[in-house]
Amino acid sequence: MKIKTLAALILLSVSISSNAQSDSKQAKLNELVNVMNMDSMVETMYVQMEAMMKNMSTQLGVQPSEQAIFDKYYQRMSEVMKEDMSWEKMEPGIVDIYTRNFSEEEIDDMLTFYKSETGKSLLQKMPSVMQESMQMSQSLMQTTVPKMQQIAQELRQALEESRKTQ
Repeated sequence: MKIKTLAALILLSVSISSNAQSDSKQAKLNELVNVMNMDSMVETMYVQMEAMMKNMSTQLGVQPSEQAIFDKYYQRMSEVMKEDMSWEKMEPGIVDIYTRNFSEEEIDDMLTFYKSETGKSLLQKMPSVMQESMQMSQSLMQTTVPKMQQIAQELRQALEESRKTQ
């Protein structure tokens, strides 16, 4: 009987200790999310996505007489994006990703860094860095996509010729 009681106490203490560690890590993750201003990063993402969607007008060759039609659909796309990609919907997933990929010690280190002057500077400048990086990537893609399309066309032709001889 004493062994069963001792085993139950050990299991209970391990469970309590595990929950305390989990709660501690969760609290630190919540602090990290706040320190990193992830919710405002999502707002920055909206601005970037809206800029890309507005660029669709040019890509689609929208004429001035068609602008009202485009604006109607653009508004709907914006609403869907903000609803489906709201911080409230993203936060649990982000926290889960951080929980699975970072130890409590790593989270402590990130908190220390992001509270430092360099970390604060990084957080402040990162939206601009990301936006400039996206613009650079889009610029590079403008020359890359036609090349890739040409290669894909050549592949289709090569496959068609190969299939004819089989």
